[in-house]
Amino acid sequence: MARTLVEFGYQDDPRVIEMFEWLVRTQFKDGGWNCDEADRSKQVKHSSFMSTIEPLWAFSALTPSRWPKGGREAVARGCEFLLMHRLYRSDNTFRTINEEWTRLHFPLFYFYDILHGLRVLTALESADDKRTFDARELLKSKHSSDGTWPLEATYTRSIKGNFVKDPSTGEWNRVKGEGVAKIPNIYDELGNIAKPSPWITLNALRVLSH
Repeated sequence: MARTLVEFGYQDDPRVIEMFEWLVRTQFKDGGWNCDEADRSKQVKHSSFMSTIEPLWAFSALTPSRWPKGGREAVARGCEFLLMHRLYRSDNTFRTINEEWTRLHFPLFYFYDILHGLRVLTALESADDKRTFDARELLKSKHSSDGTWPLEATYTRSIKGNFVKDPSTGEWNRVKGEGVAKIPNIYDELGNIAKPSPWITLNALRVLSH
């Protein structure tokens, strides 16, 4: 939401500024972020890739001179968190953490893949780091002979958690499982798996043209 409001010109609104200050305050020691509120009161061994890429994406939309106090350090630590993992590998074994991250998706919702990681690091001018080499080479290997990149997988049906309002009490409850989120049919029209994707191609070119 911080990123969206900045894109719509609300970067000077005190409530948006407060969002970025909150992001600086809630960053974990390893340089990442985590979406679990419970983790803020206990020792966290590892941040979440999905929860780290979103704050960095928000900062990339805001001119660095407008970042709050501690923003530059927070962004540097966040980028380092991704880089130390080569964007998708264990920093201990160098094995792929999640095979799904090596595939190209659109739309991403709140999920993650290597292209999203590369796009954000590029926007933050951190993509020249040699530790992005594996991810960039993997992205290049997916380039089709017609000049496009394909939609390799979809997260459209991957949402496994939602908040549902009880019509009798008016209270909101958290539900988990298949089919908990109603996905608009428009998402099914954004591309077919294994077919060229204009959105993925655009983002790949944003990365590689840099």
